[in-house]
Amino acid sequence: MRLSLLVAVALTACANAGSSAQTDASHDTGGPLDTALDAFACSQMPCSILPQCGCSQTFACDVDTSDANGTACRPVTAPGTNTTSCNSLDDCDKGFVCLGSAQYGSCKKYCTADADCGSPRGKCVIDITSGSTPVQGIPSACSSNCDPTDTTGALCPSTYKCGLFSATHAGSPVKITDCSPAGAGTQGADCKAGTVGNDALCAKGFLCTTTDNNVTFKCRKVCKSPAASSAACGGQQCIGFADPFTVGGDTYGVCAP
Repeated sequence: MRLSLLVAVALTACANAGSSAQTDASHDTGGPLDTALDAFACSQMPCSILPQCGCSQTFACDVDTSDANGTACRPVTAPGTNTTSCNSLDDCDKGFVCLGSAQYGSCKKYCTADADCGSPRGKCVIDITSGSTPVQGIPSACSSNCDPTDTTGALCPSTYKCGLFSATHAGSPVKITDCSPAGAGTQGADCKAGTVGNDALCAKGFLCTTTDNNVTFKCRKVCKSPAASSAACGGQQCIGFADPFTVGGDTYGVCAP
């Protein structure tokens, strides 16, 4: 049986400093943001993301494509972290960036190495882009250390689940686990929307997948160790993907049929 994974898509995140996480990274550098920089010396101008410096105590240094140096000070209206959804950069704490779409953004931690992101699945591989172009001099962000078999959605925002994705980092694809919107569909539920599948229709711990070349799409429970019967699948087989999906030492599949 050849299984295709609907949600294994390129994750090229786009930062936003406005009202929508879908727009290109930008920030107005006039007015109060400029005064926040006064008297705060920093090795990088106007400010540094890692380590955080150059901004007043109540401001964070974050990505800004309107500035030649790529950074600017911004307010912290809410100290959002890994389990927080967001609509703008200001919704995230210092050292975090709001990434995603206009409707479904989440705070991601800036990083310099996988060790910053949580073991065993977190990876420092999400490149910050303006449109499709990586923003030079800006650190990468962490993918989630979440477990896609977890039906509670731990380590994700409350209405999100943990899924399987492919990020593009330094020009190469990297398999990761990360958070995405969750629905209500469980084993066998139809998740077809028009001619394609919609993973947002599937519940936490389930993925929208197809086994018949996109004719049907069903929510199937995520499992480990494909090609073997699985207690998680009620004794049914754990079906592997056509391109094996291994993250953090575990190989994932979904429950038959």
